[in-house]
Amino acid sequence: MGEDRLVEIPREDWEEWRDLYKRDWPRHEIAFNLVQNYIQWSKHDRKIKDLALYSLNGSWRENGTFVIIDRIDLYMHTLDESLDSLRRALELVDWDYYYVAIMCGYEQLVFETFKKLNVRVSIARPNTMYFLPKEEALKLSVTIPEGLRVGSLQPQHAKIINDLWPHRETGSEFSLERLIRWNPTMGLFDEQGNLLGWCLFTQAGVMGSLGVIERRKGYGRIVVKAFAKRLAEMGYNLYASILVENEPSKALFASVGFKPIAGVNWIRNCERKLVEWSCGDKLEFH
Repeated sequence: MGEDRLVEIPREDWEEWRDLYKRDWPRHEIAFNLVQNYIQWSKHDRKIKDLALYSLNGSWRENGTFVIIDRIDLYMHTLDESLDSLRRALELVDWDYYYVAIMCGYEQLVFETFKKLNVRVSIARPNTMYFLPKEEALKLSVTIPEGLRVGSLQPQHAKIINDLWPHRETGSEFSLERLIRWNPTMGLFDEQGNLLGWCLFTQAGVMGSLGVIERRKGYGRIVVKAFAKRLAEMGYNLYASILVENEPSKALFASVGFKPIAGVNWIRNCERKLVEWSCGDKLEFH
């Protein structure tokens, strides 16, 4: 057997690759949505900068294993129940740089890989994944108060959202603007067109970056219901990833009808090339 390597999946194979995740539907729906997202994005930009979609040794047809690196975002999935192919793929990632493993369902495997390769964890943020079937979302009744309206966000809203986003970092405004330009969005506006609330649709087909200008006005609930219904009309089942300690958001999504289905983690590594103190007091050990 030759040496393992990460091999980019050719664009002409993406549709076939995507359809692997129709197996046991909707078990692998997030992976399906993720690949479909990049199929759609490639129509906007044939060669998206800092994007690489890898399989292990080009064997995606055999096991559906992938590692996607989109700027600092890292996604992973496999149909290999043993996780061996994903383990080998993760060991080939260049952990000299930092990434954020987004909505990672393979937390233990990631931590084992980090331990083996002497990679340290900077932040690990457990989330609960919530789910609402599109059939239920289509039944939602959405009432917009007089003087307000809902509609799609515009690129200029990225700065407003980023400035108020608790998870903002270098490059996050660009990432938000890209989502606004290329994916469905939902905004709540007053009569003057001022933005009051918002929600975006992430690469993995998950409702994310929910925010409001002013709390306790019911804006978040309006946005969630309106966006869930619109996405359902587009044929999507609804997902949301919420920090386990974020009780208000969990209560909001539950009140709309979302149910918790799984635990996932957002894991950021320390850059391996930096000295030990570089991660500061954010370090968490596992």
